[in-house]
Amino acid sequence: MIVKLSGTIMLCGVKDSSSGVVADALLLCSYMFPFVDGLTQKLLNVNKIKKERNQITCTKSFLLPPNKHRLDSFITPSHSIFTSPPPPPPPPPPPPPPWPNHFLLLSALLLTYAVCALSLPPCPPCGSTSVPYPLSTAPNCGDPLYRIRCVSGTLLFDSSNNSYPITSISPSNQRLIVAPSSFLPNTCIAADLPSNGLQLNSSAPFNITSSNTIFYLNCSDSILNSPLNCTSNSLCHVYVNATNSASDCVNTACCAFRAGGSTTSYRIRLRQDPREGCRAYRSFVNLDYGVPVSRWPQPGVELQWVLPREPTCGGQGDCGSGSTCGPDPNSNAGIKRCFCNSGLQWDPLTGVCAKECQDPDGCGKDRTALIAGLTAGLGVALIASLIGFLVYRRHRRIKEEQERLTREREEILNAGGGKTAKVFTGKEIKKATNNFAKDRLLGAGGYGEVYKGILEDGTMVAVKCAKLGNAKGTDQVLNEVRILCQVNHKSLVRLLGCCVELEQPLLVYEYIPNGTLLDHLQGGNRGLLSWKRRLSIAHATAEGLAYLHFSAVPPIYHRDVKSSNILLDEKLNGKVSDFGLSRLAHTDLSHISTCAQGTLGYLDPEYYRNYQLTDKSDVYSFGVVLLELLTSQKAIDFNRPPDDVNLAVYVQRLVEEERIMDAVDPMLKEGTSTLELETMKALGFLAVGCLEERRQNRPSMKEVAEEIEYIISITAAKAAEQ
Repeated sequence: MIVKLSGTIMLCGVKDSSSGVVADALLLCSYMFPFVDGLTQKLLNVNKIKKERNQITCTKSFLLPPNKHRLDSFITPSHSIFTSPPPPPPPPPPPPPPWPNHFLLLSALLLTYAVCALSLPPCPPCGSTSVPYPLSTAPNCGDPLYRIRCVSGTLLFDSSNNSYPITSISPSNQRLIVAPSSFLPNTCIAADLPSNGLQLNSSAPFNITSSNTIFYLNCSDSILNSPLNCTSNSLCHVYVNATNSASDCVNTACCAFRAGGSTTSYRIRLRQDPREGCRAYRSFVNLDYGVPVSRWPQPGVELQWVLPREPTCGGQGDCGSGSTCGPDPNSNAGIKRCFCNSGLQWDPLTGVCAKECQDPDGCGKDRTALIAGLTAGLGVALIASLIGFLVYRRHRRIKEEQERLTREREEILNAGGGKTAKVFTGKEIKKATNNFAKDRLLGAGGYGEVYKGILEDGTMVAVKCAKLGNAKGTDQVLNEVRILCQVNHKSLVRLLGCCVELEQPLLVYEYIPNGTLLDHLQGGNRGLLSWKRRLSIAHATAEGLAYLHFSAVPPIYHRDVKSSNILLDEKLNGKVSDFGLSRLAHTDLSHISTCAQGTLGYLDPEYYRNYQLTDKSDVYSFGVVLLELLTSQKAIDFNRPPDDVNLAVYVQRLVEEERIMDAVDPMLKEGTSTLELETMKALGFLAVGCLEERRQNRPSMKEVAEEIEYIISITAAKAAEQ
């Protein structure tokens, strides 16, 4: 007896031209007829497949064994079987048996399968690496928008201008890590410099995450004025000095910053012009700053992909019975998508319309589902308990830290000059800075960020925040409170108060509106700084530093004197700012042994020999500031000849050649009297005296202030005579 069984498979949202459909249908057809698996007769025709649009019909034919004359002896009750009437008997017609013994044609309509796979299936592994949905290595798998490549068992990520090997994929949080380009041999130049670094396609669903700590290397001097941390003690210098792989970058400027974190973070930009930007970079994912460089992970750039939406459609024929083609309410371009029908829900991790239970008798009777639910519930409870414990421990640690900071605040502000400082509440600070809005950000550096604030009485203030989780920044801010509560001088930026209620300590300063001396010397306002005004700024700065050295008890050393730390008020008077690197000296010590901090171009050469800090270190740095006032040039400028990159070295050479006036700003020399030219030369010689290599040969800050005052008096006397 011949038995023929047929069934229908509905493919929801699968295109007719999709490759792999027939192969998938063959597999499904084999599951449609489980009740014939025990038959021992040879199949006449295993499978016949007819495919029309989103419907595939499977037909299976086989011989019924002689002992299987009744269908109910081998067909399971869960299938509906329909038999055709027996054929008419040949004449003379014998009585027809209840069931024909020689031939019976069965036409069975089986279960209809709703395979609501709106998207293509996941891609096969590439070598030993799994490729989770929606990542796509071929047209017939994954989501084409999430295109990557598999080449010889290695996954590659294509940016808009380059390719990078993928080192790891984390589908649970939709992230992958790519290896950045290496350096060209014996250079500090990235191999992807010709394509301007790593640049993602802004239309692709990938972005750079905030887990990346990025070092810009081989930078021009223009980057030194950026809000990036480009100081000599930044983390990138630690990396360059501790690893052989970046040994060619030791003598170049470098900056460190945390990148990414938004859906618009698309690039790590390099510049081919050596006068602009940087020419190499390194990136590390989830870098622990407290771990030695030798234990850092391999360089990598972490990217995150956006969870995929429902697939687009032109009409209902593109979606099938499991979903409905309708307009996307989030799009203004008339885009339509296959939205899952009632009872189904779009699962972006698998690309299907999933529903909780497909058992027509209900899920409550499914013991497997019950066990799975209980297991999942216990797992969720354990995870929730663990998360709750970690959150509780974190909050307790934060509370203990806040209590410690409060005790230190009370000790600081109740001692001596600290009584004049105001204690601000966290609520006051948040209101003053509009909850630390980005448009209030004035700048950022190694210590943290500075925001512009407006108090309730209308007073403009500058609020300095130590970086959260940066213990060094916290110590620096508390030290600054300790120092500034003792000082009171017109040439020092005044501390109004502090706040340690929040997770990070805050300092509140008077707001200085006219920016820094560096901004004026290098920007478009250089013409506002006449020779008389520059002498006044130099004198005010020298008096402020002399006050710190000789009038504060104990003496205070600034340790980071530079033109960007000299602010100008509304009348262009100079004020010394940023005591974040200051330290207290004890009266029984002639120096303080400390780690070298400061800025390239201003550092005292004594640091490199004996790591000793004295008041003469500030004198050296101030000498460089005097040269900036005299020349309007930067302390470090790679646009000058290689031997003259350092301003101090450049001017000292001109002094030896008796050509010091060649370094003076031409704008200052125009229409200037002979006497003023002589005072310029005198200030230049004073600056060179401050730059003596041995600290014993340098003048004190008080002597420098007196010398500048004498130069000013000569100019004033000449003006009075006229």
